Amino acid sequence: MFAVTGGTWGKEGLLRLEGDPVVSSMSKKDFLIILGDCGVFVPRAALSQTVREYRSLPCSVLFLDGSRDDYDAIADQPPFPWNGGMVHMVSRGLIHLTRGQVFRLGGRTVLTMGGASTPGRTDSGKYWDWWPEQDPSSEDEETAVRNVEEAGGEVDLVLSRDCPRSWLPPASRNAGSVSSDVLESLLGRISYGRWYFGNENADADLDGVHASAVCRRVIPIA
Repeated sequence: MFAVTGGTWGKEGLLRLEGDPVVSSMSKKDFLIILGDCGVFVPRAALSQTVREYRSLPCSVLFLDGSRDDYDAIADQPPFPWNGGMVHMVSRGLIHLTRGQVFRLGGRTVLTMGGASTPGRTDSGKYWDWWPEQDPSSEDEETAVRNVEEAGGEVDLVLSRDCPRSWLPPASRNAGSVSSDVLESLLGRISYGRWYFGNENADADLDGVHASAVCRRVIPIA
């Protein structure tokens, strides 16, 4: 079994998971996939402490990178092949899913596209509040397209932190997000069954495009 949920950055995120009935029903053989902003690589945090907190959950944890991660800490983790794609093994049962990879999970093909842009950022906050590496790149997009083609031209699921620009509310579409632009381009180049994205603002299902903004929900994947 596996399930998806939105960001768990900060103490409130973990508390939300501890009281969730889906998470409580899971075991270490099951995977909870956090769609960006997991909280493990919080800037300048004590990694060993946060690892212990996430490993205390009843399930194993997979996560995408997002807008709040320390990308220097991510870069320190050696890449490792796992279930068809490349990951960073942070600890036993705590795995970072890298961008543009197609994994086999529960009999499904799953494309991962982490990364997220920070709105209103300035150079004064670089490497403190944000990292240039957090923006998905054209190379990430090309990796995703190539891996989807190698998987047969279609994936069952796409998982991302942000969403394509055309799915944003009209008032937000001109905000200038690199992440949403890359995902918009990817949207036009791949075929998928369902797309789940983290979205820190609202839970919503976009059935017209076969997508869901997950936010605080924990959604089991049947």
